[in-house]
Amino acid sequence: MDTLTPAEVTAVMLTIGEKKASQKYYITFFKAWMAAWMLNFGAMSVQIFQGGAGTLRTDYPSIINLVAALIFPIGLIMLVLTGQELCTANFMIFIMTSIKKRTKLWELPVNWLIVFFGNMAGALTYVAFLAHYSKLYSTDALVKYSAGVAVTKTGEGWGPCVLRGIGCNFLVCLAVWLGAGARETISKIFALHFPAFAFVFLGFEHVIVNMYYIPIGMLNGANVSVGKYVGQSMIPSLIGNIIGGALLGVPMVLFYTPPELPFFHRKRGNSVVVRENVDVGGGTIGDNLHVEPVDKSTHNGHKKQ
Repeated sequence: MDTLTPAEVTAVMLTIGEKKASQKYYITFFKAWMAAWMLNFGAMSVQIFQGGAGTLRTDYPSIINLVAALIFPIGLIMLVLTGQELCTANFMIFIMTSIKKRTKLWELPVNWLIVFFGNMAGALTYVAFLAHYSKLYSTDALVKYSAGVAVTKTGEGWGPCVLRGIGCNFLVCLAVWLGAGARETISKIFALHFPAFAFVFLGFEHVIVNMYYIPIGMLNGANVSVGKYVGQSMIPSLIGNIIGGALLGVPMVLFYTPPELPFFHRKRGNSVVVRENVDVGGGTIGDNLHVEPVDKSTHNGHKKQ
């Protein structure tokens, strides 16, 4: 089946945002918990590979980073294809739906807060039980490496961390965007994989991924306090991730749906509204879609009251 057009993906994102906003809060929280749990399988795989690389990591860092970046997207692929909630993707989606008034303005911070803390709960649970208490960090080299990662990530400075956060979430949201446009599983996997690969290889900062790397480093002896982690990594990377999501979502809304601006008076052409049947099939983004032509001269894509 052909991929969706950019305009159709924009419509999908707006419909998905409505679905997310109408979801019960406890379901949203536990989907967010599950998303971070899945994401950390990729993060942990990367760290065990890098920590065990020995002198190869110092002699051939680009090759080690390349392999690590190829491994990491397994977590993102799992959480997207199973329909979980990742706050960095929601940064893009809810900005889009707020611009188009498909969700209420107050629903944006409510969703972001629930999903952010759900992601945090899932990440810290994973760190404690599947990484620390499981004793998988059993070699001195891996313990030392994980502690060094935590120190490095909290020592970048605010400016670089914000900028790295922007680059990261632009690519993560692009992965979700491309995955939404694909109509079968193999295409979705490839679409999700390569932008996520790029963000890891380039060294950008993802606020939820760091909820694995920094706490496990702290448990393994890194000289990093909770305050330093929050102030020097979590907050600036969060700000950068929000900006990165907006940098993709806002232009797509303006490119592919008529802007709600007072000077936009030209006759609107025809477009599409995409309705998702969430009761049939897997319900992942891009599946179970019914495309309806709509005349924008009489319908602006808003949810009817």
